[in-house]
Amino acid sequence: MLELQAWLGHRSPSSTQFYAISPKRLAKAYSEAGYFARNVLTIEILVDRDAIDSGAAGTGDPGSTTT
Repeated sequence: MLELQAWLGHRSPSSTQFYAISPKRLAKAYSEAGYFARNVLTIEILVDRDAIDSGAAGTGDPGSTTT
């Protein structure tokens, strides 16, 4: 449970136990906090779709994309 406590960023084990008792409650808390939406946005920002679509990402030179 210590790994889960650290991953969730809880200082108190009782906070982790509150969410660990019910996976539905944990999922609801993440959803309400916008956790998943923020991560998707971060991934979209970090992933260079032009480099992937052009194949440049596979060559190790994403700077060589052509549009």
